[in-house]
This record gives sequence, structure tokens and C-alpha cells, in this order.
Amino acid sequence: MRSNIRTNLYLALAILILAGFAWVFAACSADQSQAEKPAGETPNGNSKCYVCHPGLRTEELTTVHLEMGVTCDECHGPTIEHMHDEMLMTKPDFLFGRAEVNKMCSNPTCHKPGGERIVYGFEDHKDIAAVKAFHKKWLGRTRPNGRAITSDSVCTDCHGTHNLDKPIGTQSEQDGEWINAFNGRDLKGWQPSGAASWRVKRGQIAATAGPNGEGGTLWTEAIYEDYLLSVTFRTTRPIHAGIWLRAAGSELGPRVEIFDPPEADKPTAFTGSVWVPEKGLALANLREDLVDRESWNTLSVRVEGYRIQVWLNGEEVGAIRTGGPAKGKIGLHIEKGLVSGAGELCVREVLVQRLGEPEEKASTASQY
Repeated sequence: MRSNIRTNLYLALAILILAGFAWVFAACSADQSQAEKPAGETPNGNSKCYVCHPGLRTEELTTVHLEMGVTCDECHGPTIEHMHDEMLMTKPDFLFGRAEVNKMCSNPTCHKPGGERIVYGFEDHKDIAAVKAFHKKWLGRTRPNGRAITSDSVCTDCHGTHNLDKPIGTQSEQDGEWINAFNGRDLKGWQPSGAASWRVKRGQIAATAGPNGEGGTLWTEAIYEDYLLSVTFRTTRPIHAGIWLRAAGSELGPRVEIFDPPEADKPTAFTGSVWVPEKGLALANLREDLVDRESWNTLSVRVEGYRIQVWLNGEEVGAIRTGGPAKGKIGLHIEKGLVSGAGELCVREVLVQRLGEPEEKASTASQY
């Protein structure tokens, strides 16, 4: 009997000792975890997003919202699959096109519009007079964030540079300078050719075919070799337009196509395809769903050596190798109208970032 009691006492004492060791181990682990935690990081912060998008650390719209406790997750969802996709193929849970920005920001829990309005407007800002004066000052001009202010500008035109549509390259490329080739006021730095009409209205380049349906091109005066290009545009149907990537005199390089044929037509390829003179389509975009006919679209192109890579609204269309000039001018193009009542091409942004010497060329040179 006494032996059993003694055994039970020893067993209980052993359990208490083990429990004590476990508590001490857990406390030490917690202290170590806290010590290793990056300074300034909060449980619901944006640190996981900064791994791939370092520019968001200082981007105005992101930092202002974070100060109020609004993280990337609040608007874009948890996006777990997006975070784990090192190939950058999976998009966040929620993305918002330009036409959806104001509606999204006007959520009653965020920027609730007053009265019976459903979209946050001038009247809802704290200093209405200051906002109206700001809009009057910048109307038809391009802000330092690269956005042109128009009569139908959205929240992100005035606030921040919250746009990741541009191709993601190396860190050195991300740190490079994007230059807006269009100043939002006039066609300074551009030269037209052909009979098409080119003008600036409401901070946008607007193009239509000539009096008899003739086409034409608006060329940059600057010459580019290897670069990243981002063009934000919208069209009215029907239209056939495009972007010449390199042109040296009469020698033309590839052209990224902007197709929006009459509704009765059944095209075999869509906007984002690449056309090469004397060869035809070298890259065909077969996805009609990538283009937004009701709002703005962004064509992003990487031109490096003879390799051309194209994205439309953040989705990669594909890449090809082709010939043509090694350097030349960029051209906004509108094709000759094949039907009466041809549509209009409007361009809001033409952003260019020059690239350094291609890796392929640099490695070849280093062998000699």
C-alpha cells in the first residue's frame, strides 16, 4: 500500500518537473521569436507584400492607408496563392480596373459619399475649395506621379502611383527612371506622319483617320534601343491601331496591334498581338477577354535585343524573337480605315524606361 503511494508521489513529482521545463522552454522560445521579429512589423502589416513589391514601402497610397490600419489584404484579399507563386503567374484575389477604382474607394466603410451619391466626389473632401483649385491647376497636365489629370480622373490619378501593371524585372530595373514621353498638354517631343489627325484633348492624345480614311503615325523624336514601354489607351469601335516599337527611317520594326473590329467581324487575333512587316502576325493573342472595351487598357512591352515580350493589362501575351532595326523611334499608329465611321484611339500615358546593355550582349563581349 505504502509502496503504491510512494510510486504515485514520484510520478506526480516527475510530471510537475517536466511541466516546469516545458513552460521555461516555451517562454524562452517566445522571447527569441520576439527578438527575431523585424522592427516595426505588425501582425497585420504589409511585409509579406514588400518581398516582391518593395516600391510599396514608400508609395503614398499604401503608406497612408497603412497608418490607418488598412493593409493590402483589405482591398486585394489574402491572395495566398499569389504570394506563393514565384513565377508571378497567379493574380491577387481581387484586382480593380480603372473603371472600378472610384466605386471601390467609395465603400461605406472607407470613403462614404454624402447625400444620395454613390461615388465619393469633390463635395466629400474635407477642403472642397482646395480640391477644386488643385483640379483646375492640373487639368490637362501630367502630375509628378505620371498621371494626367482629366475631367473624369479617378482617385489614383491624384493620390499615389498605385499601379503594378508594368513588367517586373530585376531590382536594378525597378530602381530605374520611368520617363513620361507624353506631357499631357501638347505634342512636344512627337512628330506626325501620314494623313491621320492627332490632337490633345482633356490631357489625352486623340487620333482618328484622315479625311478619306487614311492612316498615320505619331513618332517620338527620341530614339530608343532597349527599353520597357507602358502605354495606357482606350478606343472606340471599329478601329485598327498599334504601337511601332522601333523605326529607323523607312525601315520598320515590329508593331504591337490594337484590334477592335466591327461587331459583325470575327477576328482570329486580338489586341496585344505582334505584327512584323512583310511577315504578318508573329505573335497572336487569342484571348479576347484580356481587353476592356469600356475603359482604359495598358499594353506593356519589353524590347531587348531582338526579343519582344508583351503584356496586356498585367497578363503576359507572349514573347518572340524578330528582326528589324536595332534602335529607332516609337510610334503610335492608326491604320487606314476600311469602313466608314472609323473609331478613335485615345492615349493617356506613354511611359518609357531605358534598359542597360542586354545580358546576352554583355556576356558575349566579355569573352573577348
